[in-house]
Amino acid sequence: MNAMTTATATATSATTTAAPGPISAHFQQLYRDDADPWQVRQRWYEQRKRALLLASLPQARYRNAYEPGCGNGALTAELAPRCERLLASDGAAEAVLLTRGQLAGARHVTVRQQQLPADWPPRGSGPFDLIVISELAYYLDGAALARLVDCCVADLAPGGTIVLCHWRRPFKDRVLAPARVHGGFDAQPALHRLLRHEEEDFLLDVWSNQAASVAQREGLGI
Repeated sequence: MNAMTTATATATSATTTAAPGPISAHFQQLYRDDADPWQVRQRWYEQRKRALLLASLPQARYRNAYEPGCGNGALTAELAPRCERLLASDGAAEAVLLTRGQLAGARHVTVRQQQLPADWPPRGSGPFDLIVISELAYYLDGAALARLVDCCVADLAPGGTIVLCHWRRPFKDRVLAPARVHGGFDAQPALHRLLRHEEEDFLLDVWSNQAASVAQREGLGI
């Protein structure tokens, strides 16, 4: 949306001690040069993609959500009103600062500098009933992806939701294809895919550890 959602409380800040890796350093420079390097606020493509992702969530509200790879906070600001508590993180310090600025005033939102999967949130942060991974996991190699999948499954609350959304076209920094990334979650026997939205440009999937559909969760069609 052109006007970003204004949150109603004061953003909490925290950082980890992990040193930035090459990819994070690359992104940090991108955000230093431009606060919106992919024009996620201006482009209709990005606005529409966020709207589709938010409309795909099987619950209206979530108790404890996690959004790694938050970038400049465009999606974070729209997730925040639907969450009682939201942890957002990014490997680039500049992106973390931008997200904190975007969520200034949101007491229920914590923004941290973290690199995944090494800096998966410590015990006590979860379990999460919503994990949103958007435009992030294709930068990982196969071993790191496997660890990320394991962390997501282990820290997903009963009935919780995992959302993945990734650009499908090849680009220079991509390590894994989106089909491989999403397939890692499809292969988990504990997860049930609730939704797949596939376009030429991006792939959006939603899983839960509960097989019931959105209607069934409200007592319909049982």
